[in-house]
Amino acid sequence: MSTIAAATFSHELGLAGIVLSVALGLLAAWRAAAGGRIGAIVLVFIAVAFAWSAYATSNWSDAYQALVGLLGAVAFWVSPSYLVGAMKEPWPANRQAAYFTLLGIFTASLFALGEPWSLIALWVAVEATTLSSVALVALTPGAHPFEAAWKYLMLAGMGGLIALAGVILVSGGSPGGAAVGAVMLLVGFGAKAGLVPLHAWLPDAHSQAPAPVSALLSGAELAGILWVLHTGLQRVGLLLHGAAWPADLLIALGLLSLAVGVGAMAGQRNLKRLLAYSSVEHMGVIALGMGFGGIALLGALLHVITHGIAKAQCFYVAGTIQTRYGTVDEEKIGQLHVGMPWGSGGLMLGLAALAGVPPFGPFFSEWLVASGGLARSTTAPAAVVMLALLALGFIAIAYRAPRLWYQPAGSARLSPEGAVEAVPAVVLSVLLLLSGFAVPWMLHWPMPH
Repeated sequence: MSTIAAATFSHELGLAGIVLSVALGLLAAWRAAAGGRIGAIVLVFIAVAFAWSAYATSNWSDAYQALVGLLGAVAFWVSPSYLVGAMKEPWPANRQAAYFTLLGIFTASLFALGEPWSLIALWVAVEATTLSSVALVALTPGAHPFEAAWKYLMLAGMGGLIALAGVILVSGGSPGGAAVGAVMLLVGFGAKAGLVPLHAWLPDAHSQAPAPVSALLSGAELAGILWVLHTGLQRVGLLLHGAAWPADLLIALGLLSLAVGVGAMAGQRNLKRLLAYSSVEHMGVIALGMGFGGIALLGALLHVITHGIAKAQCFYVAGTIQTRYGTVDEEKIGQLHVGMPWGSGGLMLGLAALAGVPPFGPFFSEWLVASGGLARSTTAPAAVVMLALLALGFIAIAYRAPRLWYQPAGSARLSPEGAVEAVPAVVLSVLLLLSGFAVPWMLHWPMPH
């Protein structure tokens, strides 16, 4: 396949993913169970097509969109049973219809983040992800989800306005405007991606959202927004003739996010909040890789994929735990392997991957980010701090996770694990195990331009 033909196929496939996601959401809104299953099957085919395109062309955008297709497929697959069993009462039919419609729009907007569009068009796609995901969080029954959605809307909405100003300044083409625009892009898109100090919305929104939505938020949306930020900063670099200070700001935000995320993880009893702060940590790793450049940028792009699979695995299993046990409070969950043999195994693999245990993919992508930082004297101190913080993050997960398996189960409902919940855990576990072996091949991919 020629380069032009491959680019055309990838673009047409992206448009198909956007249109079909919306259509599948509407279908599932009409027939929840059947529509969810059909949506999952179609999105699996889209994910496979993007994976093939990524293999044929070594295109990082295609790899990201393959991840979106995969995580979207699992979201459509598990959502019908989650909406029926996660709460004390099933969601009303009209609320379920709204959920699936918004899920289709959210998935479509995530596909759009990987398209080679203009910066203003990508900003529109980012706003679509924000608005649809805010609505999905607010849709969850209860007062706490609405409060979390409001906080999310305020901070991310402010970030969107700042990012728009940055896009306008960068698109103007003047070096002075590009310099101011770079700061605005970092602040605006950084707020939407959960980078500290504008991350306050993330733990609440991700812990209160339906688990399938949390998986897409943490596994695909945050990293996709950082991808858009990287695209914007590349264009700024051309206008500023390779000035180093935007990368320095990205490194500072990355270290701050890593420190805050790791520091908050050890004290979290709520499994979904633990995973949310882990997302803050790992967005810090991706930001550091983009700031370090070189081989570290390859590590950051790899981390988008490897972290996305691991985080989605954990959030999907957390949703199954909420369905089976009625809670995600670690103090009220025990003997997880008894009630959920497949899911508990998947959760163990996912947490191990997030902790940076080899041979899972996140270990290698984090190693590449650190190697790129250590290769330059100007970034070596930041890379050393990064490694120390990652070690603390490993300790935090190693401290919190074992009680899920070994403490008494108490009054938890040990319902049998169904095939609907087990299939995604098995599929994502296989991908987690394969992710580490895929790194050597992906290392030969060219840098995105």
